[in-house]
Amino acid sequence: MYGRSLMSLVIAHSLGKRGIEVIGCDDVDLTVLSFSRYVKRSFVHAAMDKDPEVFIADLLAKVRKFKPGDDRPYLLMPVFRETELIARYRERFEPLITVAAPPYEAISRVHPKDRLFHTASELHIPIPRTWQPRTEQQLQRALKEIRFPVLIKPPDQVGGRGIETCRSAAELRDRLDRYDAARYGPALIQQAVAGEDYCLTVLFEQGRLKASMAYKNLRKFPADAGAGIVRETVDDRQFLDIAQRLLGPLEWNGIAELDYRWNGNPDSVPKLIEVNPRFWAGLFQSVESGIDFPWLLYELALTGHAPSPQPSQIGKRTKIPGLWLLGAIRDVTSSETRFEQLRSAWREARDKIENRQINDAFQILTRSLESQVSFRETIATLRRVVHDGRSARNDLFYRDDPFIVLGVMFILASLIRHRKLPPEITNR
Repeated sequence: MYGRSLMSLVIAHSLGKRGIEVIGCDDVDLTVLSFSRYVKRSFVHAAMDKDPEVFIADLLAKVRKFKPGDDRPYLLMPVFRETELIARYRERFEPLITVAAPPYEAISRVHPKDRLFHTASELHIPIPRTWQPRTEQQLQRALKEIRFPVLIKPPDQVGGRGIETCRSAAELRDRLDRYDAARYGPALIQQAVAGEDYCLTVLFEQGRLKASMAYKNLRKFPADAGAGIVRETVDDRQFLDIAQRLLGPLEWNGIAELDYRWNGNPDSVPKLIEVNPRFWAGLFQSVESGIDFPWLLYELALTGHAPSPQPSQIGKRTKIPGLWLLGAIRDVTSSETRFEQLRSAWREARDKIENRQINDAFQILTRSLESQVSFRETIATLRRVVHDGRSARNDLFYRDDPFIVLGVMFILASLIRHRKLPPEITNR
């Protein structure tokens, strides 16, 4: 499902290269999957967000239409936000097709975010201190406990959308006054945690961990929005105990992605931030690191058992083509005040030259270059970023599947039309 996304493309390659017939679908036409040589056919179904009942009914009709006439395995693999809804209506699908999704009862214990924090508290899972005031009185009580900075989070948004940082009670109240609770649900207020973001990806078999790998984002685009564009595989041992303590009691059966905040100190305990009960934007990173989650999930769904893979390849890097370099340039030229001052000085000097004020122009340039250390640091930063990106594998271009390059058009169209990346890119 969700054929527009790069996640679905990774899944199609994983299964198609093993001789499995892949059918792609989405509520839009001309998706990435529709151009892939590993996808036999594609179809368009009703949009989920407009009317979930119509979506389910239309998808069921398509499942009946494409059901093979023999006894071949027939599997429905949700990819993104449709996963929860299909899991909820599993009994309507399973007479016709096997659903590759965790049990809805387990999903509802960890998603959306407010449910996760209730479950984590019950199971004594380390999470940041979190509040969800629904009245003025509850907010007043929370303010007596809150230590700033804190984050405001919508319960059910992905990729960091809607998250805002507040550094004072006045700022918090101002953001809450402007927050659209009717649209997003009651806001979560969460204590900010020092450290970096880490992503743990897992496959559980009836509550038992069978496969895992972890990665972190080396580069993001935009820099403060959390969309990973260069990723690196890291040792996952620091995060596994928390995953087992949470998903084990829920008898999780399927894949999941867990977000952590950790300072990198082996003696400190990571804090669990979020659980995504579905595939993740860094799926290519997982597969390139040796953990083929689509294939493992396929085996689990059809046989009840998933093979145990070899450990992931620590240090493996991947990137989203084009965006990694664009993000690097944006970070260096827009985020660093000193470099911006240098650019401003050059613009001012150019104006002087155009007005034939040559001496003034040279004085401006001389002053701007006085801090040569600052300039060298900026150039060195850009060189490091480019070097990191060059050593990473593209997570879109497959040499044996050339026409999927047309899928880049979807990403570019989103950037042009909405000035932001599509959600399946920004979702971790």
